[in-house]
Amino acid sequence: MAAAADIAVLFVAFTSHFTQTMSTTVVALAPAIPKPKRLVTKLIHRDSIFSPRYNANDTIADRARRAVETSIARFAQVSELVSDIHDIRTNLLPSQPSELFYINFSIGHPPLPQLAIMDSGSSFLWIKCLPCSPCSSKSPISIFDPRKSFTYSSMSCRTHRCSYSKCNSYNECTYNITYVRGPGSTGIYVFEQLTFETVDDTKIVVPRVLLGCGRNLEADEGQYNGVFGLGVGRETSLITQLGSRFSYCVGNIMDPHYPYNQLFIGDGAIMEGDSTPLESSHGRYYVTLEGISIEGKLLEIDRRVFERTAMADDGVVLDSGTAYTWLAQDAYEVLSEEVQSLFKEMLQRHKGMPNQLCYIGSVREDLSGFPAVTFHFASGAQLVLDTLSMFLHIAPRVFCLAIGSSAVNGDSSRNLSVIGMMAQQNYNVGYDIGRKKLYFQRIDCELLED
Repeated sequence: MAAAADIAVLFVAFTSHFTQTMSTTVVALAPAIPKPKRLVTKLIHRDSIFSPRYNANDTIADRARRAVETSIARFAQVSELVSDIHDIRTNLLPSQPSELFYINFSIGHPPLPQLAIMDSGSSFLWIKCLPCSPCSSKSPISIFDPRKSFTYSSMSCRTHRCSYSKCNSYNECTYNITYVRGPGSTGIYVFEQLTFETVDDTKIVVPRVLLGCGRNLEADEGQYNGVFGLGVGRETSLITQLGSRFSYCVGNIMDPHYPYNQLFIGDGAIMEGDSTPLESSHGRYYVTLEGISIEGKLLEIDRRVFERTAMADDGVVLDSGTAYTWLAQDAYEVLSEEVQSLFKEMLQRHKGMPNQLCYIGSVREDLSGFPAVTFHFASGAQLVLDTLSMFLHIAPRVFCLAIGSSAVNGDSSRNLSVIGMMAQQNYNVGYDIGRKKLYFQRIDCELLED
């Protein structure tokens, strides 16, 4: 379990110890090469059959426990990041990203498959590169060897992008990502070709992408090959390099066989449905939540509970790294009481999970008539949660509310809310960074056009 202090600080490294055992081509910045209007690629849930970490022997309880534990850890990371926004460090990033969704792509020519964690809370794309130390032999995906790629080039120290960085003895621009807890990465900025495969097996090639080539790793458990940041504001962000838009669509994340989870990047990313104002700040995407209703009944929640202020640890964050949704304590209490009143004469409470609202029964069998829960955002946008987005089975005959109280992380974050991926199921969620708008389009991800 990551602690609440598990945040990461991305800073430009002033290192002189970086070594390299091969000669490389060092180039200055060349004119921009046209990029595809829209990049489409698969998203792979950590527990899906498409994941190298899939375990056929996992039970419902195993997957649920992982979802709960990683969600709590991720919330701790998000809340710690938010509480440190007034720190003198200006480039704050979340801690070691939560392994909820992977992005599958290939690097170089000939292309070598890679698997990186999708992280909406960071703006940096980096992968492991040979030679590296340490490099785990447990990795299910081959580590990239630049010597075998015809499209690889490192970034020259003479470029303006390297003006705040340190050069190594090979005239290459270096970076350093340091995690407070968890493995960090030191390496060089490089340009390389990336290849993405869509759900219908079409291949999209993106030339000359700026990314990090990680050589010195503080630790390597071989679980993934890098981190794919979906944040903006840095030139190392692929979102920034391809425009200012992206969207993702995921189905039931607890269904290991669902094949249509997708990510769209570029100016042609899908922006459909209701929109609401979006703000990007300190590696987080903020939205304005105005209320919650159940079957049309607006709950008596003071909307000030969801407001974001200049000096407090509050506001509503949309996040890709947590399965659960976390509501500010006062809002959670009202929602929890309403759910309990609806179940009072129907189902028996299960007391085996502390700090969680759980019941004995089946979501599909016992909640067929349960009313929809709607999150209401500024400008009229809505996010409607059905029972599979509201409740999670922790055993075949036990389910829990997949919305928790922000007090799980202590009183310091009791006013912070984080909307997780279960709440975003069956929606294409579009981020238009340039226009500062977020879109919610309810749809079966299979129906989205490539």
